Order: sequence, then structure tokens, then C-alpha cells
Amino acid sequence: MIELTVGELRRLLTAAERDLTEFLALAAAWAIRQLPRHADPVTSALARALALTAQGPPSASSRRPGVVA
Repeated sequence: MIELTVGELRRLLTAAERDLTEFLALAAAWAIRQLPRHADPVTSALARALALTAQGPPSASSRRPGVVA
């Protein structure tokens, strides 16, 4: 069992969202250089696979608070 406070879980989730968003930005830049004619669909598909929008992650304020034990 792993026990986390709600604050710790939020911090970890925020960091994961940031890392995935930064990865998506790097992948989009790579796609523009390497696949210029297909960069948009590749980036969109990757964003869908990562459950992110092309503009960035969902707002942290839309999350419902909860207790994690």
C-alpha cells in the first residue's frame, strides 16, 4: 500500500502533466522538422494518446478534491 496526502498526490500529478506536456512540445517540434507534411496529424494523435490537448494539459482546477489512502 502506498499512502499519500492529497497535496502530495496533486504535486505528483501536476509534475506528470508538466512532463507530458513538455514531451508533447518536443515531439511536435521534431515532427515539424522530420515530417513537415504530417506534423499536425502526428502531433494530434500523440496528444490524444497522452490524453492531452494540443494546447496543454487539462486545468488542475477542474479536478475534484478527494482523499487518497
